[in-house]
Amino acid sequence: MRGAPGGRRVHRRPGIPESYGSPRIDGKVAVLDTIHGAGTIAERMRVMGIDASALEVYHAVPELSSFDLVVAPVHLPPANPARREARRLGRRVLTHHQAVGDLLEGERDYKAFEVTGTVGKTTTSLILSRILSFRGVAVSHTTRGIEVWKDGESRLLRSGLSITPANVILASDAATETSADYLVSEISLGGTGLADFAVLTSFAGDYKVAGGTLWATTAKLQMVSLSKPGSKLIAGEGVKVSADVTFGPGPRGQVYAMDRKIEARGHEAPLSLDEGLDQESYAPAISGAAAAALAAGFDLDEIASALEGFAGLGGRMKETWVDGIHLLDNSNSGLRASGVEAALLRAGTG
Repeated sequence: MRGAPGGRRVHRRPGIPESYGSPRIDGKVAVLDTIHGAGTIAERMRVMGIDASALEVYHAVPELSSFDLVVAPVHLPPANPARREARRLGRRVLTHHQAVGDLLEGERDYKAFEVTGTVGKTTTSLILSRILSFRGVAVSHTTRGIEVWKDGESRLLRSGLSITPANVILASDAATETSADYLVSEISLGGTGLADFAVLTSFAGDYKVAGGTLWATTAKLQMVSLSKPGSKLIAGEGVKVSADVTFGPGPRGQVYAMDRKIEARGHEAPLSLDEGLDQESYAPAISGAAAAALAAGFDLDEIASALEGFAGLGGRMKETWVDGIHLLDNSNSGLRASGVEAALLRAGTG
C-alpha cells in the first residue's frame, strides 16, 4: 500500500469533493462543524501554534474571507452555505480526516491501526485490541469509548465519544499517556493516514452521505488515498480492492475463522472459544482482526491463544444467562434489521 511518489500522501479519489492533496497546514485555518469535532481539531492546531478557529455551520454562515485554509468533514453537503462560501472565495479545503492525519504525523511510540467499513468496525477493533494486548499495551477507540487493554482485559478510560476522525486525537493522547504499544481506532468514513495497518471491513449495505451526494464507500476509500508509504492494507474480500492481506470465506480470502479454527494461507490453528459463542456471527470480525494481527507480525498460534475463552462482546450477539433466562444481547449502536433477524434466528435455534 503506497502513497504518491516522493512520499506525499494524496487525496484525489473521484467523488470526494474539494480535496487537494495534503500540504502543510499553515496560515489562518477555519475548522468547520463543531458538532462533529471541529473544536478538538482547532484546539490541537492552536497547541501547535496554528491560528485556528472552530466554526458552527448549521445555523449560521461563518465569515471565511479572512481564512487561508478551510477544514471540513467529508459528510458536510456541498450545498451547505459554508461550503458554498469556501468555494466562492476559492479557499483551499481539506477534510477532517486529512487534517487529523497531518496533525498527528511524526514520531510516536505506538503502532497505529485504523478500522473503517460499513459493518463490523467496532467488533473487529475490539477483538484486534484483545489480540494485541497479549504482546503489549493496546488502546482502543470505538463506539464503546477509549479503553486500555492488557492481557485480554480492558479498562474504560473515557466514554461518550463518537468515532468522528477528530477523536483520534484524543485516542492518540491516551495511547501516549498510557505508554501503549498499539492504538486501534474505529473511524467513520475513512482513515486519517496515521495507520501503519489500515483495515477495511466491508462495503456491504452502502449508503449515501453529504446530503445524498456521496456514497459512504467512496468516502471510506480515504483509507487508501491517504495511506502513508510502508503502511499495509487489510481488507474484507467483498471490498474488492488490492490489499496486502484479504480476509473472508471466498476464493480471495487469505484468512478466515470457521468451525472452531482459523485458517491463513494454507495453515490453520484451533480456536478454543467459549462454547456459547455464536461463531458464525463473529467469524468476519475474528477473521479481520486476525488478518490485521498477522500483517503486524503475529503468528496463528499466538492469535489463537489470545482468543482462548472468548465469549463475545456485550451488545454484539453476546449470550448470557440472567436469572435462569437465556439472553441473546444484540443491542449495539449499529444494530440493523439484519441484526435483529440474525438474533431471532439464533434465539430460535439455541
